[in-house]
Amino acid sequence: MLPLKIIACGALRDEVSAVADGIEAEFLEGQLHDTPDQLRETLQERIDATPGARTILLAYGRCSNGTVGLKAGPHRLVVPAVDDCIAILLGSRDRYLREFSAHPGTYYYTRGWIEDIQDTYQVYLQMVPKYGKEKAAMLARMELEHYTRVALLDTGSYSLEKYEPYVRTVAEFFELELHRLEGSFRLLEKLLRGPHDGEFFVVEPGGVLEESLFWGLSPDPAGG
Repeated sequence: MLPLKIIACGALRDEVSAVADGIEAEFLEGQLHDTPDQLRETLQERIDATPGARTILLAYGRCSNGTVGLKAGPHRLVVPAVDDCIAILLGSRDRYLREFSAHPGTYYYTRGWIEDIQDTYQVYLQMVPKYGKEKAAMLARMELEHYTRVALLDTGSYSLEKYEPYVRTVAEFFELELHRLEGSFRLLEKLLRGPHDGEFFVVEPGGVLEESLFWGLSPDPAGG
């Protein structure tokens, strides 16, 4: 069995660290999600820089094709068969799709997303000096015009007390309902310990994470 290493989005640092149990972990900047080509390039660099032959677990999903085309080289790659990190933190893609079916316009938050990824509210604050509050608010609200709620995921890996006020501010600014959802380590733990069954894509040494692998997934409702 090849030794394990996990490469994860920095937005999942809390949750991965909670279950990694001594497995070597490398975290990449969460903001790379905004530039899928750069995300792919950075992931490939880290895969290529990993010495020896390893089983590299990627705590990512399709992520707007940011993982499509990754080359395993001498390693074995294992990737959750999900559209994005939200499904990972909800514990399964099935639950992700159930949540989407019930509440299609949901803006999700965890501590990682607040601290590692620039959200629409932060963009609004940055636009205020240039456009003024009224125009900046109009532009920001256009981005979320089809959303109906903000969901704070409680993964149990940190206290929400520090972060709930910010998420409440966002919900009130965009006039959205605020929901608190229980997260799950289930899929992360399965990524780390197996079995790597139909919930994962496995790329053997010399292989490529082909886009066609994702075609079996239904269309990504979140676009990410």
